[in-house]
Amino acid sequence: MVSVTSSVNRDCILTLGLLLLGLWKPVASESSKIVPRDRVHDFSCGRLHYRTLFLDPRKDVMYVGAMDKVFRMNLKNINRTHCKEDALTLEPSNVASCVSKGKSEYYDCRNHVRVIQPVEGGKLYICGTNAHNPMDWVVHTNLTHLWNHQVFPGIGNGIAKCPFDPNDNATAVWVEQGNPGSFPGLYSGTVAEFSRADTVIFRTDLYDLVTGRKVHRYKRTIKYDSKWLDKPQFVGSYDIGDYVYFFFRENAIEYINCGKNIFSRVARVCKRDTGGKNILNNNWASFLKARLNCSIPGEFPFYFNEIQGIYKVPDDDSRFYAVFTTSMNGLIGSAICTFSLEAIQEVFNGKFKEQATSSSAWLSVLTSKVPEPRPGLCVNDTQTLPDSVLTFIQGHPLMDSAVPHDNGRPVFYKRDIILTSIVVNKIEVDGVPYFIYYAGCTKGLVYKLVEWYDRIGEAHSNLIDVFEATVPEPVRAMEVSSKHNSLYVTSDSVVRQFDLIMCRGRYENCLQCAQDPYCGWDKERNECRSYVRGLLQDVTNATPQICENCEKKKILHVYWGQSVHLGCTIHSHEMDKLSIGKLQWIHYSHEKGTRLIKPHRNKYLLTSDHGLVIMSVTGHDSGHYECKLKNNILCNYNVTVDSKTCSAPSENDYKKIYSDWCHEFEKYKMAMKTWQNKQAKCQRSHPNDVTYQRTPSL
Repeated sequence: MVSVTSSVNRDCILTLGLLLLGLWKPVASESSKIVPRDRVHDFSCGRLHYRTLFLDPRKDVMYVGAMDKVFRMNLKNINRTHCKEDALTLEPSNVASCVSKGKSEYYDCRNHVRVIQPVEGGKLYICGTNAHNPMDWVVHTNLTHLWNHQVFPGIGNGIAKCPFDPNDNATAVWVEQGNPGSFPGLYSGTVAEFSRADTVIFRTDLYDLVTGRKVHRYKRTIKYDSKWLDKPQFVGSYDIGDYVYFFFRENAIEYINCGKNIFSRVARVCKRDTGGKNILNNNWASFLKARLNCSIPGEFPFYFNEIQGIYKVPDDDSRFYAVFTTSMNGLIGSAICTFSLEAIQEVFNGKFKEQATSSSAWLSVLTSKVPEPRPGLCVNDTQTLPDSVLTFIQGHPLMDSAVPHDNGRPVFYKRDIILTSIVVNKIEVDGVPYFIYYAGCTKGLVYKLVEWYDRIGEAHSNLIDVFEATVPEPVRAMEVSSKHNSLYVTSDSVVRQFDLIMCRGRYENCLQCAQDPYCGWDKERNECRSYVRGLLQDVTNATPQICENCEKKKILHVYWGQSVHLGCTIHSHEMDKLSIGKLQWIHYSHEKGTRLIKPHRNKYLLTSDHGLVIMSVTGHDSGHYECKLKNNILCNYNVTVDSKTCSAPSENDYKKIYSDWCHEFEKYKMAMKTWQNKQAKCQRSHPNDVTYQRTPSL
């Protein structure tokens, strides 16, 4: 038998015994640093369901509609907002009647503000659910009520202007110019009955604000006509040129013979519309709608049929940005698609769709059957339209073609997420324009993407970050301010402001940093910073290996038999596999040369943060390790295994130590058994004691 004279060697052999028995598993790794989120401001006055946002860049404020409240927030820092001084309280009326209809007193029967729109003269239009009895107000922009001598005609009844139920989707836009007589009015898409049986695209009565006289009667879609609207869920509306455009999803009437399905729509009405003279007197004489196509192209396209949110960049009416989902009954996924106003107008100028009988297929209408002037166009006076045009539009509001999304494919798509809202910020870096997308989802995450166009005009996009915004609550609404470089995100419990420029502390490696248009990698400081000329940036992936030699080598000294963790954290909550590509760990050593490391349960384990765990290292594991994405190095390690200080034991040493530990283990089992017997006796001697049983974990 070989005697062990060195205390170090003896300790190493004891360590091996512990490893063999599974009682000790040391891990050598680089200490990780938790970096707080960059400049995040929170605001909350409790769980008030913050779901309506209106951003006023002229006054540098954002109005937030909530339960019984409207808040006026400072765009620079929402944390400066006070729950009392910066709020208007609008208590619901007739709560008892609402409760008697089976609605909950503390949620349904409150006043959820769902519409906030600017009105000329420094005023705001506000509409709320008011305990399932919609009501509207006009107030000053400082959130004070109008003075007693100030009267705003047509205000008080909010039916058809905002929803009854706080969970119903609705949209509205206040239009000052282009209406009949140039009188201002509200255009809305919402539910117009308590029972939800009547859904409507609506324009309020138009009043002369000077005299208070009603000049033009309201206009609406035909009541209970599924060809016009079939249980729509509205997501947005915009005043552009001669028309107001509405975006929504609804039951697909043209698909009904093949089963139930939901399609996304864009509809438009002419602002000068005064209805027909004999037909459609109280209804739109210019209403048209078309399907929106958001799909993955192919021989059998994969459709995202249900629009969830829409956004238009202020002062840019040429393009719409939308988030879509699949049906919730099957494979769940989401996509971002964009649509040009030009493509929408082209479809509205195209063929109409019709169903000859209730059992017939929906087919395009022959051009020869379309009356003149063309139905749906803006005319000076719709009451002069012939009955043939009005009759045609009454039965043919649907266009034959679907509006195609830009570039023939979605900007982004991903399975197993439900995107709910979207905002877009346009920036320019070194003369190159970039579109930065922020899409919120039901898990409380925000997906950040960048889109750009190459020299031949082809669009490209890349997912560059995913960060927690309102976790664990769903994202309810979003807004963005280019002036203040801020993103505003709301949930039911909080309003949160994020800095758009999140570089230092957000990206821990050059590759991720260089892909964000706001950021650049500083090689000298080895950190990500707000971009200025001279820093490394490669948003378009035009410069291969731009991050070569940017990652400093981390030195690790480990002992024989230990397990070592090589961290390579990519700072995002759920980075999409399609965008990040395939990460690879490469090992360089004098003995084995260059080799790709493949996972093996007894040797190499890949962690959820893309790190590598090497089990029970030996001298062969010494060398240089790189975590690479394509040709870019994300993480860089030099690992030295000290196999002399703690070398492998001889066969006799191993047998002796193993035998000693077997005896120790037997002693441990005997001691445990003795203790269990004593415990059993104690329990029998105290029959009145309460016994607590552990609940099994789910």
